[in-house]
Amino acid sequence: MTPRRLAVKALMHQEQAGYANLVLDAELKKCTPPLEARDAAFAARIFYTVLEYQPLLDYLLNHFCKKPVAKLDAPVRAILRAGLAQARYMDVPLPAAVNESVKLTKAIGKTSASGMVNAVLRRAAQLPVQEQSFTDPLERLQTYYCLSPAVARLFYEQYAEDAFAMAAAFRNRPKSVIRVNTLKTTDEALTKALQQEGYAVEQGPWPHALLVDFQGSPAAGESFANGAYHVQGLASQFAALCVQAHPGQRVLDFCAAPGGKSLTLAQEMQNTGELVSGEAVSSRVPLIDKAFRRCGITCAKAIQNDATIPNPALGKFDRVLCDVPCSGLGVIAKKPDIRYKDLDGMENLCAIQQKILQNGADSLAENGRLVYSTCTVNFQENQAQIQLFLKNNPEFHVVKPEILLPGMQVEACGTLFLPQKSGTDGFFVAILEKLST
Repeated sequence: MTPRRLAVKALMHQEQAGYANLVLDAELKKCTPPLEARDAAFAARIFYTVLEYQPLLDYLLNHFCKKPVAKLDAPVRAILRAGLAQARYMDVPLPAAVNESVKLTKAIGKTSASGMVNAVLRRAAQLPVQEQSFTDPLERLQTYYCLSPAVARLFYEQYAEDAFAMAAAFRNRPKSVIRVNTLKTTDEALTKALQQEGYAVEQGPWPHALLVDFQGSPAAGESFANGAYHVQGLASQFAALCVQAHPGQRVLDFCAAPGGKSLTLAQEMQNTGELVSGEAVSSRVPLIDKAFRRCGITCAKAIQNDATIPNPALGKFDRVLCDVPCSGLGVIAKKPDIRYKDLDGMENLCAIQQKILQNGADSLAENGRLVYSTCTVNFQENQAQIQLFLKNNPEFHVVKPEILLPGMQVEACGTLFLPQKSGTDGFFVAILEKLST
């Protein structure tokens, strides 16, 4: 199995729906013998580049195909997209991208289409296309920036001309950010260890945050296995640090999986007090426990708990983090399939978010702190939720964060991270405390 053929199989599988990372992993696991790491990485690059640019690839291909790309046989469609992605966006020389695509067309039994693949790819790869080619703003967002009609409309309605800069920023993949496990090591020692493993390391904007240029998975290598760090973006770290969890406190992470924020909270607590990490999906609870064991955390316990349902048995907490389920529109750079969401069911999602936030407030002890966070840039899920919460809970007020990151927007209802301004994921964090009486 060649990496190009595996990528094409994964693309065909992806058309049947499913999360992109799971689709690719399934195809890689079916490969016998397994692809070498370098080939697997190349297959993954093809797969994700096609997903990221698919509407624009189809726009280019449709100039030269006799019938729309969407009506071609699935294998031929996937080969055309993969070949064009390599030539235009992966720095693969055009002759190599074309020749390998033609060979693959023949190998899968579509020899009759090989001439068409050859001709279309050569012409589509050289067709000039610019952002200014799309004068209608929604068409530009949908086709040039490759967003679903619903996502394009939401971005343009809420951000107007700034929507284009945000869409462009989602094509930038920032360096991996990790959180140093202060229970096991120091910033200096981990930096040295990672450099010895062959990675370039930079200090982040605050202590215990490191920017690492991983060549493969950031969750690989000896330092990760030993629990010296966990992978966590800057905006996510910011949310956890805003909780201001202290040693000896009772802390609740209401929606904890996969566990990154809980790990940071436990480290801030110096592994003392009690951290309860709740997760609604029972199959994800062991994943959190596994992360705790790897990082040597004993003050925390992961439990199955639906945060939308009040649970007085949990008791009261000094700190509560509500990192709620959301549309994920801030992490498009990491999860390209989010580009094509239809955003159906947004009202139900917002209702769930509000229930979790209210239950978080009801779980708070006197003089406690409540943090609400999302990984989306949608006003409806962010500022509007805080406005509604404050209307229903006038005893609360929004507190300004004490840590800063260039480009973040501190507003009346919370702090907004936009990727084109902060260089991070799109994120929203609101710190809430009761007014002093």
